[in-house]
Amino acid sequence: MTMTSFTKVLLGCASLLFMLTLGTQTTEARESQFTRNGTGPLYWSTYEYQYTRNAPMNEVEWKKNIDWIASDYKTSGYDMIASDGWIEGAQLTNENGYISSHNDNWQHDWAYWSSYIQNKGMKLGVYYNPLWVTRSAAADPTKTIVGTNYKISEIASSADKFNDDLYWVDVTKPGAKAYIQGYVNYFKQLGVPYLRIDFLSWYETGTDKGKTIGVHHGSKNYQTALKWMQEAAGDEMELSLVMPHLNNHAAGELPYGDMVRINEDLAHGGWENLSGQRQHWVNSWSQWANPFQGFTGFSDIAGRGSNMILDGDFIRMNTFITDEERQSIVQLFTMAGSPIAITDQYSTIGNFGSFYKNKNMLELHNQGFVGKPYYNNGHSFSSDPGARNSEKWLGQLPDGSWVIGLFNRSDRNATRSVNYLKDLGLTESANTTELWTGASLGKLTSYSPNLVKHASNVVKIEPEGTKVNYAAEVATWMGGTHFNNNYAGYQGFGFVDGLGLTGAKIVYAVQAAQEGDYALSYRYANASGMNSTLHVSAIDDKGVAVQPSRTVTFGSTSAWQTWINQNDRIHLKKGVNLITLERTASDTGEIHLDGLLLDKNRLGDIDASLIENGGFESDDISGWSEWHPAGQTAKYGVDSYDAYKGKYKLYFWDTNAYKQSIHQKLTGLPNGSYTVSAWVKETLYGNKPTTIRMELSDYGAKTIYKNISPAKGYQQVQATVNVTNGSLDIGFYVDSPGFTSLQIDQVSMVKID
Repeated sequence: MTMTSFTKVLLGCASLLFMLTLGTQTTEARESQFTRNGTGPLYWSTYEYQYTRNAPMNEVEWKKNIDWIASDYKTSGYDMIASDGWIEGAQLTNENGYISSHNDNWQHDWAYWSSYIQNKGMKLGVYYNPLWVTRSAAADPTKTIVGTNYKISEIASSADKFNDDLYWVDVTKPGAKAYIQGYVNYFKQLGVPYLRIDFLSWYETGTDKGKTIGVHHGSKNYQTALKWMQEAAGDEMELSLVMPHLNNHAAGELPYGDMVRINEDLAHGGWENLSGQRQHWVNSWSQWANPFQGFTGFSDIAGRGSNMILDGDFIRMNTFITDEERQSIVQLFTMAGSPIAITDQYSTIGNFGSFYKNKNMLELHNQGFVGKPYYNNGHSFSSDPGARNSEKWLGQLPDGSWVIGLFNRSDRNATRSVNYLKDLGLTESANTTELWTGASLGKLTSYSPNLVKHASNVVKIEPEGTKVNYAAEVATWMGGTHFNNNYAGYQGFGFVDGLGLTGAKIVYAVQAAQEGDYALSYRYANASGMNSTLHVSAIDDKGVAVQPSRTVTFGSTSAWQTWINQNDRIHLKKGVNLITLERTASDTGEIHLDGLLLDKNRLGDIDASLIENGGFESDDISGWSEWHPAGQTAKYGVDSYDAYKGKYKLYFWDTNAYKQSIHQKLTGLPNGSYTVSAWVKETLYGNKPTTIRMELSDYGAKTIYKNISPAKGYQQVQATVNVTNGSLDIGFYVDSPGFTSLQIDQVSMVKID
């Protein structure tokens, strides 16, 4: 963000040529509570005051704005107050060189204001780059790096400066890591959960839009610094990366940041900032000039799961000319999952505050909704400006409802349209609601509003039925997954390929009414010439494992335009779950994925009756047969201690070396696919066992072994078999050197086709 008028001039210069932006990223992204949520924070920033005065905000105005936000916006969810640039005047530091406040003229320090804001029911966000060292700290021989005897002057000097008052850290120097991570921890200890880190492009290349302005530190040193910050931030602090070059389509930022700026500074604001300025891509910061283009260009790295939150910068509602423009910026930022950052002040907001408080927009934001623009093809937006439609946005909520945003960026009236069958894959009419007003539009099969210039409409479309189709083209793509529409037969407006790359993932946010197992199927094509596999897993919105990772096999199809379904089942918790399909190093082949069909109704316990005494509630092993080697006594039992569900559970245990198994042979089964599940808990009190696993055999194909790993609590072990001979043997086996406990409960089986 802008810091001085000198900086602003530099930011307006011509573009820097750097590495070509790629259309597909294959980099692992940072996982945190913030990226799992999907959307950025709701907050207020000092930016407008400082930009319009080219000076830091004073404490009197700071307090007035804090009190105003607490009074008028906190109940709408705006719960953070953030400082911004113009930070050079903060030269007073602690013994480790860390600034005490936003400006030396402030009477109170960060600790005071953090406490004041917390007492208002909000939190403090801070603008600062941990790669900065103040001029005063570098010149003071008494300032030492936290936890070391190194002097601050040993890692930074005026020979490598950001400007006359701030110097850059040399990350190759001893003590640099301790200084950078210490800065992050310093703010964390002050109760700061959000750090806005600016001018990253200047550090990486020492250039701004083609002009040399400082030392070229290089991508390696740049990413080293980001890695250190990410390690220190952990899951407690959100890292907002500002002014990065985003080379290789943000490959250097994805592993380390939660949020990234994708367009030029807000500056004067208004429609020109939102939709005007430069429309073409350049090969450095800022690759895209306005939020419409930036959100569209980087939409493939956004999404709920563990991708980057896209930041369109602050909003100055008072700078727009019409209410249609004000509505459009809120609706665009909501569709893209961007933070909504108010920078109007109590003295400038006028009558426009209500635009920040639209309940339906805030509800979308709070649900973690992140949409995507309509993709016309699989090309990168940087190489093909026609590849994506920045005026048509689509996405799905966890309950499967569609949210569509239609925008008119032109200066005349225009009609924008969505066709429910062609664009969404819906074969029947669906209830449609215009979200800004909440007006019901009835059951529709398409929607084509005529919009005045700069206007927009966002509608919610709610399909009926107990089965929900989650489209791959609006899910979260990571590690090389990529939109395409180059083979016919898909539903909606496309599908996802790239799932043959190790590390490729697709993440769906889905909602379950209650905890349990649910039937689902994957619509896919596989013309790779072989059976292909992926691993499926699920976590809840806190990141806790719900469905352990397991293999799903996808049979081959005759052509890439031949689409079929693979049935499956999955365990979900009540509420929002994140289902991930991932290509691991052990997987084979490749598929194209069109969507995931989930039955809203939980699979009933009636299916468990296929297995006799699967919960061992008879207080014995009725229905099961046990095996142990000759000369050894049985090492199993049934008791009521630590059962997963119900009263009883089965266990294997002995202090000496032992082998033990238990089996149940099922016959007379209809041929087809079945998923067998059990809740197990392995505890090691000695050496690792030779073997501990679930075994599925005698079903007409090769025996399946599912190894069981030690865990502090119960975990679900699960496998799917295709029965071709009407029978199945289900077993559990342990070969232990002694002191191995295996607990088994709730063994069940469900037919899934």
